[in-house]
Amino acid sequence: MNRQFARPLGGLLAVLAITSALTACNSDAGGGDSDAGSKAADEICPTAETKGTIKIGMSAPLAVFAPLLVGIETGAFEDAGIDVQIEPLPSAESLPLVARGQLDAQMTSLSSSHFNTLADEVDVKWILPMDNQAELPAGTPVPGYWSHVDVVGDGDEPDLAALKGAEVSTPTGGSGISGLILDNALAEVDLGLGDVNLTAPLVGPDALNALANGAVSAAWISAPLEVEAAKNPDLVPIAGYEPGVTGTAIMAGRTLLDQPELAVKFAAVLSKVTEEHLAGDYRKNPETVALLAKAEEVEESVIENSALLVFSPEFSMEGTEDFASALQEFAMERGELEYDEALDPAGLMDTRITEALATCDDVLS
Repeated sequence: MNRQFARPLGGLLAVLAITSALTACNSDAGGGDSDAGSKAADEICPTAETKGTIKIGMSAPLAVFAPLLVGIETGAFEDAGIDVQIEPLPSAESLPLVARGQLDAQMTSLSSSHFNTLADEVDVKWILPMDNQAELPAGTPVPGYWSHVDVVGDGDEPDLAALKGAEVSTPTGGSGISGLILDNALAEVDLGLGDVNLTAPLVGPDALNALANGAVSAAWISAPLEVEAAKNPDLVPIAGYEPGVTGTAIMAGRTLLDQPELAVKFAAVLSKVTEEHLAGDYRKNPETVALLAKAEEVEESVIENSALLVFSPEFSMEGTEDFASALQEFAMERGELEYDEALDPAGLMDTRITEALATCDDVLS
């Protein structure tokens, strides 16, 4: 996420003051509990009668959002008494709405903008991670940075030093996790983001086309376009997510945090559909492939040939603080934050939801 969005968040407290009546109405309408934040994990277990509506901002039906997509496609949320309403909005537009209480949550990637909300003492918390990156052999076609074999070679160890001074496209102009991934990869050859020429951000097919026609020497190729990139013998993957936390997150606002029992039941549905449809190599499960293809609006062959993502029914928050700390440090170095001293990343988390998920009785069976 870029700096263009960071500045308006600096004034969110003023905006929240103006819209406090709206936020209160939303919270009351959803059965909000003003003391919810002080409840322990064992005090927020849902029951069969726990019901409600959750409005979620989501930029696009991406593969990394699979548990949510499958839960919607199968009607699992509806069966549990939860009306999940998706608002198709870019993260930059949905975050202020979550902060104001006009949306309950957003499905997104952690960004510098979330740290700026924390600095402004706005309640937007990371309550659930999505995928975890598995350890993959070098050269595996995955979402991430790709380059040309005539630039970095076609072996298992691409020559990233060859990118010095080259045109490189990132989806965010170098900020956020995509910028951190590239910076870390370049650091292996004693380079950094300042040693490449970052072009105007390119996303989706535009990034793949620019890379294929040589307009850029490297570009971030997002899922499921790595399937198309892998078909081109002139392209090779060069950098992607490290094993573990990827930063894909459900960020909840006050209207959902005030209904922790509903949030836990929502997490329980995600856990159930993950266990039933996304365990192991789900690409070999015809039912799951059909569900994901419909949700992502792609051909089933795309799902079958995409990189395997790893989803855990536990949705553990383990490692999220370390991930957030590294991202905050990178964002500070890049001048993307509106404060000068690092904040405790724990302030951005609410781990009670996953803790309750692990200990509360099952109310979905």
